[in-house]
Amino acid sequence: MEVITTHVNADFDAFASMVAAHKLYPDAVMAFPGSQEKHLRDFFIASAIYILSIERAKDIDLSKVKRLILVDTRQKQRIGRFAELVDNGALDIHIYDHHPDSADDAQGSLEVVREVGATVTLLIQEMRKREIDLNAEEATLLALGLYEDTGSFTFTSTTPDDLEAAAWLVQQGANLNVVAHMMPTDLNRGQIEVLHQLIEETELITIGGVEIVVATAGADGYIGDLAILVHKYKDIENLKSIFAVIRMEDRLHLIARSSIDDVNCAEIASEFGGGGHAAAASATIRNMTLYEAKDRLIKLLNERVRPKRLAQEIMSRPVYTIEADHTIEEASELLSRYQISSLPVMRNHLIFGILHRNAVEKALHHGLKFEPVEEFTNPGTVFVTPEEPIENVLRIAVDSRLRLVPVLKSGDLVGVISRSDLLEHLRLPRESDSTGPDEFPISKSRTKSVRKLMEERLPQQVLKVLRLAGEIAVMRREEVYLVGGAVRDLLLRNYNLDIDLVVEGQGIPFARELAEEFPRCRVRDHEKFGTAVMLFDDGFKVDVATARHEYYASPGALPTVETSSIKRDLFRRDFTINTLAVSLNPRTFGKIIDFFGGSRDIKDKAIRVLHNLAFVEDPTRILRAVRFSSRFDFNIGKHTAGLITNACRMMFFDKVEGKRLLNELIHILDERKPLPALNLMASYAIPEAIHPQMRFTRKSLSLAESVSGVLAWWKYQGLKDRIEVWIVYMQALTDGLSDGEFSEVCARLSIVPHLVRQMLSDRNELKSALALMARGYVVRPSEIAAQLRPLSLETLLFTMAKTGRPQSREAIAQYINVYRNIKPILTGRDLIQMGYKPGPLFGEILSGIRDEKLNGNIATSTDEITFVKSAFPLNKKKTIDLESDVPQLDFLI
Repeated sequence: MEVITTHVNADFDAFASMVAAHKLYPDAVMAFPGSQEKHLRDFFIASAIYILSIERAKDIDLSKVKRLILVDTRQKQRIGRFAELVDNGALDIHIYDHHPDSADDAQGSLEVVREVGATVTLLIQEMRKREIDLNAEEATLLALGLYEDTGSFTFTSTTPDDLEAAAWLVQQGANLNVVAHMMPTDLNRGQIEVLHQLIEETELITIGGVEIVVATAGADGYIGDLAILVHKYKDIENLKSIFAVIRMEDRLHLIARSSIDDVNCAEIASEFGGGGHAAAASATIRNMTLYEAKDRLIKLLNERVRPKRLAQEIMSRPVYTIEADHTIEEASELLSRYQISSLPVMRNHLIFGILHRNAVEKALHHGLKFEPVEEFTNPGTVFVTPEEPIENVLRIAVDSRLRLVPVLKSGDLVGVISRSDLLEHLRLPRESDSTGPDEFPISKSRTKSVRKLMEERLPQQVLKVLRLAGEIAVMRREEVYLVGGAVRDLLLRNYNLDIDLVVEGQGIPFARELAEEFPRCRVRDHEKFGTAVMLFDDGFKVDVATARHEYYASPGALPTVETSSIKRDLFRRDFTINTLAVSLNPRTFGKIIDFFGGSRDIKDKAIRVLHNLAFVEDPTRILRAVRFSSRFDFNIGKHTAGLITNACRMMFFDKVEGKRLLNELIHILDERKPLPALNLMASYAIPEAIHPQMRFTRKSLSLAESVSGVLAWWKYQGLKDRIEVWIVYMQALTDGLSDGEFSEVCARLSIVPHLVRQMLSDRNELKSALALMARGYVVRPSEIAAQLRPLSLETLLFTMAKTGRPQSREAIAQYINVYRNIKPILTGRDLIQMGYKPGPLFGEILSGIRDEKLNGNIATSTDEITFVKSAFPLNKKKTIDLESDVPQLDFLI
């Protein structure tokens, strides 16, 4: 059974989207999750659309729903009882929505989500792709949804796609007279009364220079079209931002409108269980009085609204400078090392001017690399102070055509503001092929909050650590962030408690101060890198690092590390999906910091590097790209795939030491499902790039697949023996190599010599064992045990995968589970008491006992004694009387 549904209090866009979705899913049932807005109910009465079959949510048998189609919402809290289905892993969910992301979003196998004016626009585009036509009534209904959600194409959220959709609807026969009639214009008496109350009961609050109107009103009966009332009030007073709380019947309605970036309506509405866009949002509030709601609203606005920003908030630091008497060659090296395009030039501790990359490149082209940089620097420059409003900085940069604006405090250079910093503030797009962090595009989801998601998915102990970290950062006048895989996996809803913190300040003192809040928490630091590890007594640990920058002296070399900012710290990471950070300082706790589009790439399920030299600087990132692609079922971006191919072709792996390559390969083979990664490695010819003999053939990959099955069997046995999974896979992947080729591959990967010797020995032993078992020479348990005993557990498991003979596989399984654990009860001491002298004979006796037990000929200690006396008789002088001597043996005492 398929069900199409939308959000409670459905409006025209919601209903129109349901009807449009029904055209794409004709066998699906449409069902409202709750009530509808009044003008939509009126439309049902006046329109022929009533003939559409609309089910009531309470009449749907949820157990029979196999696919849920959500339109105009993704938030679980807004779909009524259908929310019970969302976390059902067997349910197929398709989503069509134009609202921004929220922490409460459902995840679907199909997601058509883009920021257009109305969800119906997205569905119209899908219908046009499939060449699905509409009748006049359907086209009119879809037009109603489109006109309503775009404010008749006057809202700032309106896009060209919405206008194209409207034109197509008119072609399909949409009746605009009906649309004009249904769009509310004149206000009735009750609406006028509420509007008057809103105007009278208005409070203007100012947060960091941002003015916000908070208005309240109440009505005893039902009043329709509240959103239109608030919009009219906003237009009448020319307000930039308004939050209205209106009491109606037994609940409150929050309606928010904003035309400024500093105020995100959806973020505030989500705190009351609602949703919407940054510019328009709403929520229904229960169990709260009007004034309680207003009080909470004002507190949230004070916590969440971003005040007008100052230069110090967007400036880049630390500042990389060069002295005026240094050479052009030195300047070129600094520009490349830090991946920047301009350098402040200093003389006598004062700023002399700004040197740009193009001037350096021209000087190098003309052979002037040893000339001083002051010859190519324009002396004098315009600067700003840290407290300068960004709007003034922008005007100065534009008027003076500056690429870099220095920030000076009491004459000291404390930061710089690049054109990229300003573009980021303005949320303008930039080129994607970046050479440094200052040129990289910013993601629109930078302001998204994951606070609720953190509270839902992180243990209380972890949350306590993170909140305390933020409080300590404030006291130290520093900024602290949660970074790395924990943030990525939080957005992916995966479990990950590898907690990494980055401090814009001093990481080691910060870690020590934080550790003092937890009894028995130890700190282990690494002064060279400014990092520390907090070790808790229950095994939990937190890594703390100083924000740092890395550069590579040569391809494949280990990086050189310097103190830096959070932006540059994130830029040194491998892929965009790993560049996300979450602010932990109390005022911004839970805010996503996304300089490089990581949120977007997680949503698009794409692995992308940050810059074109990523694989040149560190070729091991290629193996990590493969591992992440396999683990998360993400695609490697087209551009990134091309960079991988080029890096392999240019043999950059040759510059990487074997231990680093082996470590990354072990990580891949230790993944829960390594086979997709191995196949992906083969498709890029990565193994051959590591070593010419290391080829993943169809046969070796098929053998690796068999290994996967055997390892699943091993895990099912629940045995306590520890095995190295990567060794089992490595044997499969190198099985087709000669011993010499195998040794070469092991040497390239710096596998320790004793392990190589063991694996080489096992290669020959297993061939012999399999041959003897196949020919019937090894049948009895003792014979099987004798052949398999020299082999490591890893080799035994590989042998099970390699053999195509069921009897051999069963024999190996028996050895692993039973035979290898069978040992004599008698000990050497017992044999001495029986009259035997210590020596090589003891090994022969004990081995004989074990073989007899394996073959089922003896079982008890008495059986063992009888066997020993029979198979290894003593001289008459030393013969002992069994009945008199048995009580003296240790195992019978």
